[in-house]
Amino acid sequence: MRTKWIMCAAVMLFLSAAVATAQTPGNAAPVAEKKSQPTGNPTYEGRTEGDTIETAFKILDFPFTDSMDTCPFLHDYDECCPYTGSMSPDVVYEYYCQYDRSIDIDLCASSYDTKVFVYENAHGNLLGCNDDMLDCGPTGYQSWLSVELVAGNTYYIVIDGYGSDCGTYELSIVDHVPCVHCPPGAVVETEPECMDPMNDVHNGGCNSDPPIFHLLQPSEDTIDLCGTSGTYYQSGSNWRDTDWYQIDLAQTSEIIFRCMANFNMTTGFVDGREGCEGASGFYSYTTAFACSVAELTETLPAGTWWLCVVPTSFTGVDCGEPYAGELTGYTPATPVEDISWSTLKALYR
Repeated sequence: MRTKWIMCAAVMLFLSAAVATAQTPGNAAPVAEKKSQPTGNPTYEGRTEGDTIETAFKILDFPFTDSMDTCPFLHDYDECCPYTGSMSPDVVYEYYCQYDRSIDIDLCASSYDTKVFVYENAHGNLLGCNDDMLDCGPTGYQSWLSVELVAGNTYYIVIDGYGSDCGTYELSIVDHVPCVHCPPGAVVETEPECMDPMNDVHNGGCNSDPPIFHLLQPSEDTIDLCGTSGTYYQSGSNWRDTDWYQIDLAQTSEIIFRCMANFNMTTGFVDGREGCEGASGFYSYTTAFACSVAELTETLPAGTWWLCVVPTSFTGVDCGEPYAGELTGYTPATPVEDISWSTLKALYR
């Protein structure tokens, strides 16, 4: 076994936590080391077609599938997402976009530790990149990427690998079809897409300075929520947009939250009764794959609680991907009837 070395440094921001896991709703994380078994033996034979941007395989339309062994190809390109220093052979595909569209690039069925990135019009104009996508492939070291394409541009999709890994990849590219739709009357998050956490004055929660939350009002009815999230790379860190909603319980209540997102999502409750200083992670949480329902039920004591929605992974989610949820049990305080002393005595006669 070998260790994946960190070549692109990143700094974690979430309260006093030192490591970002699914148990914390932090919005930035260090690039974790990973271990993977070296795969393939590069032969560097080189081929004319598909070896470089200038000789890329042409894609006419999507959906598109292909399978090939990268080992005989040459190494030409590398990007930091978040690992760099790759010497793996790479294969290039070219697509000219005739109308705006979003696509999903899937390498999860590949046999080796893949990496995928997309250039817009020219080498170096990086549109998106992914090395490891959570729950993608047999080892979790395979790649998946969603990108938005704009009409009139040419895109180069590069199939690469970690280190010097090579092997057979299984490529599938399809149009991205959102599975989440916002119901009428929902509480809509109005935050700009992937707001810089240092400037998030909308609902960055304890990750903002000062902390800021989207305050929800209690209701006898189910409260519908709609928002967007995503991940991005900035200043040496992998970032994810974290959305924090605040509820103020007047009494102990059973709270149920159901949510679906266009991405792999983690959602949970954070105890806000002692403010951000007293919070160190999720009180309870659950996860769900894209287009699957995450459901969380908790009996929470009276006081302030925060409901967080975050991408499970720190990479691979386009900014602006939607989610929709419904919150039940957050109702106004139960009124206490006034009773006279004579009426009370009469109860015990």
